[in-house]
Amino acid sequence: MPRLPIPSDTDDFPEETRAAVRHILATRKSMPPPSSYLTYAGKAGELLSDLVDHLRYHTTLTQAETELAICTAARAANANYIWASHVKRGLTAGTREEAINAIDTYGPLDELTADEAMIIRLGREVLEEGTVSDDTFQTVRERYGEKGLMELTALMSVYMMNASVLRVMDHQAAEDARHLTPR
Repeated sequence: MPRLPIPSDTDDFPEETRAAVRHILATRKSMPPPSSYLTYAGKAGELLSDLVDHLRYHTTLTQAETELAICTAARAANANYIWASHVKRGLTAGTREEAINAIDTYGPLDELTADEAMIIRLGREVLEEGTVSDDTFQTVRERYGEKGLMELTALMSVYMMNASVLRVMDHQAAEDARHLTPR
């Protein structure tokens, strides 16, 4: 059970939290975790929700690429809740099961498309190894340009933040959800 209740626009919560709830519901139409928990941060929660929305839906990346990047971040963070949600979204958006499996199992990338391998390689390097090789940087930059490179980096990074919020709240994926393969 989560450590704090999911806020709502009621007198049970401070006005700053309620304002953030109203903002997120008005701009995103729903308020799933971790956005719901971020409303405890008031204006910061609003801004972070707007950033997540922008990075998910308003970049130069396709939806399949976006979901692949989010799944890569979920694997790096060992975040089952994000993983379960975004694997479903990814498959619907056209992310291939082979790419999802490579992320989940830390499998080799040589059977994937060049773009799939590039996104996963960037995520593994920046989020797990702590350094990005010149080759990976150049490959991503040549494919997506500086803007796409930064969009991918920001997208994966914001999902690492989301995973941290969920970890602090002890928000778990449902038992019947698709969980990550144990490391």
